Amino acid sequence: MGFERFEIVLENRNGIFYPGQTIIGTVNVSNNKSETIKGIQVECSGVAEVRIPGKDSKNTYSSIGCEFYCASEQYFDFKFSLVNPGQHAVELAAGHHQYPFSFVLPTQIPPSFEGAYGHIRYNIKAVAQRTWLKREYVCNSNLTVNAIADLNAMPKAELPVKQIKSKTLGLLCCKSGPISAQARIDRAGYVPGETIILQAHTDNESGISMRGSKAQLVQITKFVAEGHTNFESKVLKAYIHESFIDIDVMDNVKFVVPQVPPSSLPFCGIIDISYQIQYIVDPGTLSINLTINLDLMIGTIPLRSHMVSSATEALNASGPVLDHWAIPGVGGSEWARPSAPPPSYEEIIQAGDSRHAVKL
Repeated sequence: MGFERFEIVLENRNGIFYPGQTIIGTVNVSNNKSETIKGIQVECSGVAEVRIPGKDSKNTYSSIGCEFYCASEQYFDFKFSLVNPGQHAVELAAGHHQYPFSFVLPTQIPPSFEGAYGHIRYNIKAVAQRTWLKREYVCNSNLTVNAIADLNAMPKAELPVKQIKSKTLGLLCCKSGPISAQARIDRAGYVPGETIILQAHTDNESGISMRGSKAQLVQITKFVAEGHTNFESKVLKAYIHESFIDIDVMDNVKFVVPQVPPSSLPFCGIIDISYQIQYIVDPGTLSINLTINLDLMIGTIPLRSHMVSSATEALNASGPVLDHWAIPGVGGSEWARPSAPPPSYEEIIQAGDSRHAVKL
């Protein structure tokens, strides 16, 4: 009885799109007998939502028995009729029916994102409205939207990033000798698929054995709602050194940038993302870690000066290889295509805190 099939089929089957691109699709209906309906409507929406739990009596975040601070942003909400835009019911004959539709994504929208306290989601929904208070037929198709973040428009993206820090252990007259650490990467700007190479070094003149050191690529997400802020820190890759006494060296430690949204989540005012390479020296019990943070700029269009190396890394990667840098349907610039496609919507939803630690 009723509809045997009711689905949305997109011309771009991988469901990955870019701001300003035209989305073309078809609503397919198969019914084994005639059906009286009021109409078929397509609804297309893009929204960001943040939900931060309040703090309990112990001043810790909890989702049990407490209020939430919420915020949202609507980027677009398109609705249009495919069948019978009027008010009168129509008879849909038995058989197979196809109803094409298309719309253009706005240019100023953020990429898709899923986090602990919020998300950015894009969706197409088709609704077949039935008569006599019968339940509507509904089908959905989720979209993954990637950003166009050009590192060539960011002056600091090509500059090296270096930091030096030191500390001592103990108090006043009992202070130890210094623990001095430095870390460096050759530039700040990268795109998914490119390799970050870290050089890090620690001189330990404290006379005390260090517990160990760690280098890690970290994604830090900031969520804002009703004047409240919460953070989520996710380790994307980590390398660990065991204890040492005099010197710790991390030479040419490589981090391949995974498929992640670009820095800052452009055009989103309630979720912000930053990335860092962190070099951490752990002195041991009762001592604060010595931490160096190297800020990164993650984009989707690589630096022109590193285009050749980006293409080589893409050829060596296991994912799909892009033959040029242009997005069909979005302008005509040869620099308009990101280096690699983002993960699918399902991969974003299922991805957890992907912690990968390697002992060196």
